[in-house]
Amino acid sequence: MIGPAARTVVLVAALVLPTSAAACRSDTPTDRGYLALAWNAYRSTYIQPAGYVLDRTRNDGEVTSEGQAYALMQAAWMDDQATFNRVWAWTVARLQRPDGLFSWRWSPAAGGRVLDVNTATDADEDIAFALLVASQRFSRPDLVEQARTVLRAIHTHARIEVAGRWFPSAGNWAPAERIVNLSYFAPYAYPYFDRVDPGSRWMEVVPVGYDLLRQAIGEARTGLPADFLTVDGDGRIGPLPASSTLGRTFSFDGIRIPWRVDLDCRLHQRVEACGAGGALPGLLDTLRSTGRLVTAYDPAGAPLTTDQSLSFYGSLLPVLVAADPMLAAEVRRQHLPIDVLMAVVGDGRRYYDLNWIWFGLAGASGLVDERTPPLSAFAPATGAALDRPE
Repeated sequence: MIGPAARTVVLVAALVLPTSAAACRSDTPTDRGYLALAWNAYRSTYIQPAGYVLDRTRNDGEVTSEGQAYALMQAAWMDDQATFNRVWAWTVARLQRPDGLFSWRWSPAAGGRVLDVNTATDADEDIAFALLVASQRFSRPDLVEQARTVLRAIHTHARIEVAGRWFPSAGNWAPAERIVNLSYFAPYAYPYFDRVDPGSRWMEVVPVGYDLLRQAIGEARTGLPADFLTVDGDGRIGPLPASSTLGRTFSFDGIRIPWRVDLDCRLHQRVEACGAGGALPGLLDTLRSTGRLVTAYDPAGAPLTTDQSLSFYGSLLPVLVAADPMLAAEVRRQHLPIDVLMAVVGDGRRYYDLNWIWFGLAGASGLVDERTPPLSAFAPATGAALDRPE
């Protein structure tokens, strides 16, 4: 297992050394400099004055709860309180439902209205985590109570009972068919959630999620989780109902799994998170053997397309730094050189790439570790713990 101190040494080789001729120029930003530059570009390109994040790749411009969540997390980690406040105020006013969750889809072109009132649990969890980070970064204890409202709503309206524990469903619409998305599993966040909302028993989610991941990658450790799966009452994964139109391949959702698991290792040093190869060792093997990743694989790991996305390399970068620093340096050289990174900053239709390059570099450079408050910063909630079963 590579611990936090060893990871710092690895960063010198994988991230600081030049990865292209352009990186040798004196005006080339460091990774921290690029993160600041990219955040400024993201604010001006995607975050509208009203406070919503406009993804122009969706029907010429739509807003998702995911996009709001990403902006809130980045603003909290970048200590940008003004942007955080603006995005959060809009999100509450336009997307938050009476039950505390967030409608996932809104359109300015449709008269400024919600197009789908249903929820996406990854966004709800990411919003709650951003609120907790911001509560400490901005000295706003009121945000803890707002996060607690979201967390209790997830437990109430998006919960699947699994073998005496529970796991978040894919959204408020998903418990009946027991549909989950393993890229919504955020193990780094659950210790924080359990601190402020112990009655919802968030730490039960951690072993359930890691067991589902183990099943998905299989004994050979080469499998890749389909974006959406079902989970039975005994905790066994299964396919979607035949009538479902949700994704059955490993694609843009699933690539977020390694980043989320790596952050659990960085923040909590959990054994399951820090194992060699991260959450999806088969994906690293594919990258080692082919030198590239495509945007869709079947659950057995066979490629289904030849298309590539920089978001895949960004999402995987923190794991590569820990598990294979030589491969991390090669990915930086071939797929994420500074000229390519700068081109993404200047392109107004690279919403997903810019997000996940940012998150990947923020994780790999240690910025997320440094700017996430320690668990001890949150006093355990009182009273709610009485709801815990013995």
